[in-house]
Amino acid sequence: MPYDHSLAKSLKKAGWRVKIHDLERLEPPHVTIYFKSRKWRLSLRTGVFLDSDDRWSQVDENVRKSIVGTRDWEKICAAWDEIHPDNPVRPKTESDVDGDDDQDE
Repeated sequence: MPYDHSLAKSLKKAGWRVKIHDLERLEPPHVTIYFKSRKWRLSLRTGVFLDSDDRWSQVDENVRKSIVGTRDWEKICAAWDEIHPDNPVRPKTESDVDGDDDQDE
């Protein structure tokens, strides 16, 4: 099921949306920002736009604040991980796979 990030009513009314789609499991983890028919794809691993021509200056400042705020960013990353557990934002390390969490020492 896709994730629809909560935005202020005024931003939604103006045509802004922020989503994670459920059919993007083979792509790098990202959130898609929409303004009417225009879209930007923002990497959840690096915080950089996936398409080279995209810039934050093209996106409403309040939309940006809604995404990159610490709690919001973590919420969006967690939503990606829930939708795409086979392609998490932070790839599993060897210790995650081995179950070695150093709690026995």
